[in-house]
Amino acid sequence: MKKLLNLEKIKALSYPVFKTLMIIHFTLFFLVVLSVSQINFSIPNFSIKGLFQFPNIWKFFPWVASWFNIFLTIVLISLVGNEFSFKTFRQNVIDGLSRNDLMKGKLLLILSIAIYTFLMVFIAVLIFGIIFTKDFSVDIMFDNFYLLLIYFIQAIGYMTLGLLFAIVFRNTALSIILFLIYFPVESIIRLFFKVNYRNYFPLKIISNLTPQPEFLTMTSEKTYINSTGNSSLDLTEIGLLPKELPLSTTLIFAVAYIGFFIALSTVLLNRKNL
Repeated sequence: MKKLLNLEKIKALSYPVFKTLMIIHFTLFFLVVLSVSQINFSIPNFSIKGLFQFPNIWKFFPWVASWFNIFLTIVLISLVGNEFSFKTFRQNVIDGLSRNDLMKGKLLLILSIAIYTFLMVFIAVLIFGIIFTKDFSVDIMFDNFYLLLIYFIQAIGYMTLGLLFAIVFRNTALSIILFLIYFPVESIIRLFFKVNYRNYFPLKIISNLTPQPEFLTMTSEKTYINSTGNSSLDLTEIGLLPKELPLSTTLIFAVAYIGFFIALSTVLLNRKNL
């Protein structure tokens, strides 16, 4: 494993675009959250600072970071596409690696990138949370921390799907274009299915791991609780947004899809010419 990880590190860091794109990813994320933190609400009893306070920030920051998972997937597709374009995979096999080793290497790369983005969001949450939360305890500070772990799984989900596209089409530009086109295509396909089945499609499942936060509830300086015990400002509860699957169900299906993407990618990599 260590040998494969070192090999992936050497290949990634020797690709100048990789380092540039990762710096851009890091910079854009912090610019977005920093810019939002500077917005001032003029609406009475509502404050943007609520998004940056514990425990709300554990919902807000992973949701913001989830939009950048597509960016990370494009980075991964570029790396895998280069392996095909420059015959690196073929050379690795000639040098003694098996095709399963090649797949393990790519999974280690995906895991490494997911750990990087997990740590990035974690550090950002601590910095902004401590700055914007006046009074908090350790319990409040890490309440909803599990949402960051779910974001970690989401990052892996997007990248394993991207890996599948890269292996199927073996061309960087084509793989990226088709991966991006798949988003609206799946949305259109879902319309032909009954409402109860639309939430089970791959991208829908993966994206729903970090659902849109309840912005009105989180920015409110007062507590609005209805007769059901839920916030009366929750747009889903009042019917303005469609209800999604329970998070536990979404997580189970997401892990299943990730396993499917990996299994199919492994089969194709073993059958295709390198």
